[in-house]
Amino acid sequence: MGKATIADVAKYCQVSTATVSMVLTNKGRISDVTRAKVLKAVDDLGYIYNQAAANLRHKRSNLVGLLIPDITNPFYAELIAGLSHWLEENDSLLFLANAEENVARQDKFIESLISQNAGGLVLCPAKDTDVNFLNTVRGRGFPIVLAVRPVGEDQFDYVGTNNFMGLQAATEHLIKLGHRNIAFIGGLEGSQTRSHRLGGYMSKLLEHGISPQEKYIVSCGASRPEGAAATKKMLEQNPEITAVIGYQDIVAFGVMRAIKDMGLTVGKDIAVVGFDDVPEAIDTSPALTTISVSAQQIGRAAGEILLTRMKGSDKPIKSLIFPPKLVVRKSCGSC
Repeated sequence: MGKATIADVAKYCQVSTATVSMVLTNKGRISDVTRAKVLKAVDDLGYIYNQAAANLRHKRSNLVGLLIPDITNPFYAELIAGLSHWLEENDSLLFLANAEENVARQDKFIESLISQNAGGLVLCPAKDTDVNFLNTVRGRGFPIVLAVRPVGEDQFDYVGTNNFMGLQAATEHLIKLGHRNIAFIGGLEGSQTRSHRLGGYMSKLLEHGISPQEKYIVSCGASRPEGAAATKKMLEQNPEITAVIGYQDIVAFGVMRAIKDMGLTVGKDIAVVGFDDVPEAIDTSPALTTISVSAQQIGRAAGEILLTRMKGSDKPIKSLIFPPKLVVRKSCGSC
C-alpha cells in the first residue's frame, strides 16, 4: 500500500478532506468526537508519521523549541543547560520561551514554532494543557517530547523523575529523625506532579502510623515570597510543626526565610527538605537537604529523544524516568 494521503484519512473516518485539514491545523469548529476520529485515522494509517519525509515536506529546520512554565525557577536553568549542550553537540539550535503557566501563551508559541518550520519541541507543560491540541500538533508531523510534567497518560515521549518515590525518601528521612508533625508546602492544586509528590508524602506517613493532617498541607506558587508567606501562616496556626517539606527548592528557600524571620533556627527548631537540588541548595545557610532529580540529565535525554524523532524514528512511545536521590545536608539537623 502506498503512502497515506489526506484523502485516505478522510475516506477512512468518513469525513471531508476539509475537516481533516481543519483538525490537523487546529482551525475551525470541530467536535471532540470528530477530532478524536480523525486523529485515530491518522494513527491507524500512519499519515505524516514518517518524520523524515514530513520534515522535507515542510522544510523543517534544526531549530528546537523549549517551552517552560517558569523561567525564574532555577531548576529550569539546569534543564536548559543540559538540553542546550546536547543540541550544540548535534548542530541544532535552541529557542526558549516562557509560558508563565498560561495555556493560551503556550499554544501560541507552539504555533509560532511550526510557522517558523522548527524541527520539534521539548515541552514542560503548563497546568491545564490541552492534550487534544498536542495530539493535533503531532498529527501535523511536529514531534513533541514532554519533560518534568507528564500529561496524556503515555501518549507522548516523556523524560522526568519518580515524584512519588522522591517524597517518600524525604518523608522517611524526617520520620527517622523523630519528626511526626511534618508539613508539605507548595505546588499548584490540580497538578499531576503535585499529586504524585503528595501521594509519596502521605503514604510514608501512613506506613509509620502517622495520620496525614490536611491543615499541614498547603499549595503556593513557585517562588521564595510565596513559600515564605505560606510557611509563616502555617507555623503561626500550627506551632507544633517541627519539619517542612518544600514542593521545590525555590519554595524551600522561602520556607527557610520565614523560619529565620520568626526568630527560629533552621535545622534546630524546624527541619527543612526541598526538591530539585538546584546549585543554590548547597550554598544556603544552612545547606538544604533536598531530593536530586538530575535536571541536566533530563534536559539532555529529552534532546536525545527529540532528535531521533526529528530524524524519522517511529519507535514506540518512550518514557525515561530518572530515579530521585536524597541529598542530606544541614537543614534537617536532628530532633
